[in-house]
Amino acid sequence: MENSGKSGQEIGDADISEKTALNWAGTILAVADLLWIPQAGLIAWPLGLVLSDVTVDSQGANSELPVVLLTCVAGLVMIALIRVYLQILAQGQAQRAARRIQKKARGDLLFAAIARSPAQSFPPSGAFAAHVTDQVDLLGPYYRNYWPQFMRLKLVPLAIVLVTAWFSWLAALILVISGPVIPVFMALIGARAKTASADQQEELARLSGMLLDRIRGLETLVLFGAVGNSRSEIRDAGERFRLGTMRVLKVAFLSSTVLELFSALGIAFSAVYVGFSLLGDIEIGVWGKSLGYAQGLFILLLAPEFFAPLRSFSAAYHDRAAGLAARQKLSEMLDAIDTPAAAVSAVRTAVEPQMHQDKKWLFEAPGISFGNVTIDLAGRKVFDRFNCRIEPGETLLITGRSGCGKTTLLDLVLGFRMPDCGNVLVDGDDISMVADALRRKVMYLGQAPRLFHGSVKANLLKAMPDPSGVQDADIQTALHLAGAQDLVSRLPRGLATQLGEDGFGLSVGEIRRIALARAAMRKEARILIVDEPTAGLDPDTAADVIEGLKILSKERTCLIATHDPAVLEISGRHLDLDIAKTPVAPENVK
Repeated sequence: MENSGKSGQEIGDADISEKTALNWAGTILAVADLLWIPQAGLIAWPLGLVLSDVTVDSQGANSELPVVLLTCVAGLVMIALIRVYLQILAQGQAQRAARRIQKKARGDLLFAAIARSPAQSFPPSGAFAAHVTDQVDLLGPYYRNYWPQFMRLKLVPLAIVLVTAWFSWLAALILVISGPVIPVFMALIGARAKTASADQQEELARLSGMLLDRIRGLETLVLFGAVGNSRSEIRDAGERFRLGTMRVLKVAFLSSTVLELFSALGIAFSAVYVGFSLLGDIEIGVWGKSLGYAQGLFILLLAPEFFAPLRSFSAAYHDRAAGLAARQKLSEMLDAIDTPAAAVSAVRTAVEPQMHQDKKWLFEAPGISFGNVTIDLAGRKVFDRFNCRIEPGETLLITGRSGCGKTTLLDLVLGFRMPDCGNVLVDGDDISMVADALRRKVMYLGQAPRLFHGSVKANLLKAMPDPSGVQDADIQTALHLAGAQDLVSRLPRGLATQLGEDGFGLSVGEIRRIALARAAMRKEARILIVDEPTAGLDPDTAADVIEGLKILSKERTCLIATHDPAVLEISGRHLDLDIAKTPVAPENVK
């Protein structure tokens, strides 16, 4: 299966346009840094004149000083304003590119989750939420900080070394020797930082999943007196996360210490060299004439700027470690969701069934055929070359022991699961090609229906693509068919009664009746698929639901999976999967 995260570009990766934007941001930052070179010259020049003026052998420079000072101050202000503008421009461009990458990564996860088949397993919701929020957030600093700083690192130190070498090759050599040592140590420490960040993020996802799971099951925990144990588990998980965070901080402080040590040594050696050169104790390292005050100050002003990109890169290197670890976690989550790329693409583009508008099954009950269908789930063959034909408008009542494949058979018709071998045809169209359009014409009641937080009416209207045209009479008809009119009338505010998450406030049977009424809202549906419609219902309510199913099954192709003998009273053919899953057409379809 081609995973949505494996179709070309990895999740959390930057495309060509975003990489170009980030590289431009780094280049602009580098230009802003390089403007410090003329600024340093404008500072060193007048200071050099002042220092020369107080020496015995440099009289007469005082007359030039006011003009020089005004010129230098004007130049400094102008260049400073340009630098500020370039820095704001670079930061804005990097920020926008990072946000686009984060938005795309978040969309990759959400679209994969939306397009996922309900028949597939799904990672813990807490872990998924942590990935969509926390892990995606970690991509921002990586792209916003690290990428531009990397480009800046490639340009600025080299330019400063070349300018320094113009005045003193020995001062440039000091920078060249002390500078490369830093990236070597950063690389060694960075490997540990990446591992520590990955462990911390994994612990965060585990903690998020645990918290959400305990909150959702709080009622059960209180019921069984297990709150104390859960409190201890959460405390232990929080302590593990704290220790992981401290390990990341320890590595960060270690790398900062190494960086500051070598940069301080480099600047100190440069200062010592310039000082002794000005005193006349060192006469090597220059091209001919000895260093003057202006040249010496100029070299000293450039030395810290040589290490500034290295400092920024070191800080951003931790963002890189966290970002790469987050990208790995996001890829693992996308693999765990395991949604085909074609399904994700269809959801992304909000594909409407335009190409199927002329299909007969959009307006009439279709025939459904299973041809040599083979399904293997976790190493167990649920179906082996299974064959069956359901005629248009026919009702098929499916029975069999638990785990024999009743729900899997319904999933095949819905397109929630594709056969490993063979095919499922709807009026001759392969289900893999028409599943999305077909589901828009299906009344469906699953084995474990779910109601959402909101009013009863809002839950019923979720079955409708456009609820604006729904009349109250349509809702009452659906409730009648599901045997839920009395239930709704007993609720405190009727259809306006607010339900909690997962239908909190209703019993299992009441949830099933509301869900059946929701399915009945789709009057235009040509297929009715129901899984265990009477499970959890008392005999009287079950009888009402069965009567509703009899009405709903008219002029529709119906598949009803059940253990309830009362449901078999519905007129239709009976398929016992305990006997029928043979390589030939089932003879027990009566």
